Amino acid sequence: MMKRLFLTTSAAGLVLGGAAWAQSQNVVDVDALVTEYQTRGATYVEVYQGPTQIKVEATQGNQTLEVVYDAATGAILYTELDPADAEDMRRSGVEFNREDRDFTLDDDEDDDDDSYDDDDDGYDDDDDDDDDDSDDRGGDDDDGDDDSGSDDDGDDD
Repeated sequence: MMKRLFLTTSAAGLVLGGAAWAQSQNVVDVDALVTEYQTRGATYVEVYQGPTQIKVEATQGNQTLEVVYDAATGAILYTELDPADAEDMRRSGVEFNREDRDFTLDDDEDDDDDSYDDDDDGYDDDDDDDDDDSDDRGGDDDDGDDDSGSDDDGDDD
């Protein structure tokens, strides 16, 4: 119990220390941020640089702390503390990555069509891709076939 409390407290210290440092800089200096995490006990640090955000995943013991920063202001946009996976617990050092996308979405951005929700209603439309608000396989999918599932040709089979 004491070890878990220490790790959780250490993780909170990593977030708060990193946040205070980042916010005092006005622009995030990634190298200094990594040094701050290492000084506070992180043995493995992954840094992902996106267009406007920086994500840091810092592993200390059996926990990994993920923090997403606004690259311009240093403001913390997202934090998450999870158990570290076995691979990350065995690693040490720092890894840098560049990404073409950011790591958190604004509420407006998550309404875009994707391959599963073609009409933005929040339901999976993978069988019906024509945005007619029909999420059912029997909807009009513009393939010319009668999708009603009935072979009602007038005969009493």
